[in-house]
Amino acid sequence: MLRPATADDAGTLLCLEKQASTVALSHIFGPEIPFPDDDILARWALVLQDPDATVLLDHDRGEPVGYVAFSAGWLRHLAVLPDWWGTGRAATLHDVAVDALTEQGCTTAKLWVLMHNHRARAFYRRRGWVDTEALEDEVFPPYPIKVMMARRLWEDCAFTSLREDRTARVTPFP
Repeated sequence: MLRPATADDAGTLLCLEKQASTVALSHIFGPEIPFPDDDILARWALVLQDPDATVLLDHDRGEPVGYVAFSAGWLRHLAVLPDWWGTGRAATLHDVAVDALTEQGCTTAKLWVLMHNHRARAFYRRRGWVDTEALEDEVFPPYPIKVMMARRLWEDCAFTSLREDRTARVTPFP
């Protein structure tokens, strides 16, 4: 079940991101380079305060299992816990964000993903995202390179029964 996140969820979002990232990015974060908890918590606080951002938490049996954040043509954050990889949860979160961005009138969406997060980049490519030429260093150590990906949204304007099924599970936004 999806619900809008609040400022009180910053710690939960940090925990979810840390669990997913330390598995997916074990070649980046490990004993020598710890996960940047303080930086990520501060970033979540800013995202949750952004009036243009939508942040949704995905729960199963009352436990958080994933999240998605998006705003103004950007898919800002998306993750599910490793135990939930391959279950369709990430695809549902992705599709909810793409549908919302399309409904907001966006014709193209963008996202940043770490260059060496091969699992995430493959996930996005399967959903129509393509690499752009834009590269940047991440803002936290060890400053891994991130790549911008983009996707056209205009094809997603038609409502589908799949979308109606997802919408039924989403708590209405305030």
